[in-house]
Amino acid sequence: MLINVSSHACPINGDMLKSGFVFILAVIDRGSGMGMYSSKQKNQQPIGHTPSDGAIENQANAQYLVLIVEDDEDTASLYHAILKLHYHNVKVARNGCEAVSTLVEYQGPAAVILDYQLPDMTGIDVMTTCRDLDQPTACMVISANDLSAENASCGEIVRLVKPLGCKALLDWTGKLIEKLQQQLSQSNLNDASPETLLLGESKAMHSLRQQIPLLALSHAPLWLHGESGTGKELVARSIHYCSPRSNEPFIAVNCAAFPESLIESMLFGHIKGAFSGATRDQKGFFEAADGGTLFLDEIGDMPLVFQAKLLRALQTGTILPVGSTKPVTVDCRIVSACHRDLSAAVQQGEFREDLYYRLNVLSIELPPLRERGNDVVLIANRLLSNITSEEHTLPCRLSDSAVSFLTDHAWPGNVRELENTLRRAAILHQGVDLHKQHLISSSISYSSKTAPPKPDIMSFGTINTSGKTLKEIEESVIENTITEHQGCIESAAKSLGVAPSTLYRRRKKTV
Repeated sequence: MLINVSSHACPINGDMLKSGFVFILAVIDRGSGMGMYSSKQKNQQPIGHTPSDGAIENQANAQYLVLIVEDDEDTASLYHAILKLHYHNVKVARNGCEAVSTLVEYQGPAAVILDYQLPDMTGIDVMTTCRDLDQPTACMVISANDLSAENASCGEIVRLVKPLGCKALLDWTGKLIEKLQQQLSQSNLNDASPETLLLGESKAMHSLRQQIPLLALSHAPLWLHGESGTGKELVARSIHYCSPRSNEPFIAVNCAAFPESLIESMLFGHIKGAFSGATRDQKGFFEAADGGTLFLDEIGDMPLVFQAKLLRALQTGTILPVGSTKPVTVDCRIVSACHRDLSAAVQQGEFREDLYYRLNVLSIELPPLRERGNDVVLIANRLLSNITSEEHTLPCRLSDSAVSFLTDHAWPGNVRELENTLRRAAILHQGVDLHKQHLISSSISYSSKTAPPKPDIMSFGTINTSGKTLKEIEESVIENTITEHQGCIESAAKSLGVAPSTLYRRRKKTV
């Protein structure tokens, strides 16, 4: 949806107005996987009423954070001056690393205004990380670039064309706060049991729920393996809340979301002056999760050079912040996950064998949605109820033909694909019985469980490999696959069996 927003008094910046920036508004919804979940940090409070102009009462201001992530000093100062008049707790971060550290330290609901092009990572990378943090977060990304491919991979968004004046900036910040209110008011803050987090009556789900209390009593590293979208983070959260560590932090980290140069700083932290831009000491995710659980998702994308340092941290229970010579003792349970086969990665030399066995002390395999029978219908009904409430649409019901479609579809993206399909159908066909044709038209790609297998990607289709290096062939495969999926990075990544951030990183290396 493209919305033109007229400029008001107090223009943002003359140079910025000339370029016609694009705004992306995305509310981070972490309810995907096997069911819906919610959680609350100790210091999170329900947010008071937010007037439509973005201003709020002073006593409610301290209950959440407005974070400006902008490397341009003049722009950051202007945003801060405008928002500080209306919001009590406004902070500025000059890069993505500092932004994530600020959110981890705050641990409460936060509205984040992001510049797309940051010195160390993109605003989309920061937004992806926000999705993994155990706190309600609403993000707005500002860019002068065409982000159509990135938009597709970020899910449901609202795009805005600048220039924006003071009133427009306050209005859209107010919308972020309203979305945070909805997240908190719709959350079930008291029940984090496996029965609540993990929906399903299939034999596989019953077995999984029986294992969770037993695994929660152990402090040994736990390995979760299964396809993307099967709910690995939900299982990790459920184990945490059933464990003796339930009153301590649960920190989820997507290892594929950070550039190789920053992964060590994000996990271990750094001291002031450790590198250019390190203006203060910052804790990493290990220290933030001290006493609790650290969930390392997509660990297969962790740089090989850092894996040795991670192995030592697991063996010794200490970390060494970047730039420091003083080890820091940490006590957090490690739960890791990856959608790819790490044993094959070990054989190919892409993952350390000793680290693999260190992480794989205990393990659970999560079944794909297509193997869970009628669980797909139970999950779809729960998702549809939540979606219509979130989107403020008229209630929808699943017809017999829709139920038949749900049980017949292969769901290669598992529950994440199911949720996106239902959301599109609920928005486009609200207030009606959803039929098979509504779901098919809302699905990115329809594939039956009995559909013939897709051609092997290694055949390279029509790509001419003659005289090309392996790197050039890889680049051609990536670009052709993205083109085949109409520029959708997420869909192309699923087809290639890698994380979307992997494609972003590979493409950046070719520029």
